[in-house]
Amino acid sequence: MAATRLFRPLLMSALALASGLGCTNAYLQNEGPFVFTATEVIRDDCGLLSASSVQDSWDTGELIITGDVVRMNYELLDMQLVGAFLEGGSLDEDGFMLDGSVSNAPLSAKGTQCTVDQVAVHLEATTQCATQFDGVLRVRYEPRVEQPECACQVWMRYQAVQNSQPCKLAP
Repeated sequence: MAATRLFRPLLMSALALASGLGCTNAYLQNEGPFVFTATEVIRDDCGLLSASSVQDSWDTGELIITGDVVRMNYELLDMQLVGAFLEGGSLDEDGFMLDGSVSNAPLSAKGTQCTVDQVAVHLEATTQCATQFDGVLRVRYEPRVEQPECACQVWMRYQAVQNSQPCKLAP
């Protein structure tokens, strides 16, 4: 009888855990690799984007979704971005945001070789269909004290597409 009393909470915990394993992704957005294309340069103090680079591939990221948590292995400086789906969107529109940073990054800004204390990335996204999302991406260089010329930011509107399959336009 005492063994049954001890076993029952363990069984209930195991059932509760197992019931969550069968859940599927409640969001439209696919997981996997996405190619980012700059569609509009909002700000570029760093000189990383030019008017000619708009509509060119900018970077790639591998999107990973676990419940409401979103992660991306982002090609820029091999950083990982972490965030979540946002509440308040329409049923057809999933929004999410991601943030990440890398310390002591060697890079080029404004034509100068720099080692910045931190590169911070903030990405806001809206799902357009399972294979496409778009939004605003911000990259901020936080320089060392001895390299103030390396302080800069890049802001751009982007489109991220999976497997070269953007959303189909309605006829």
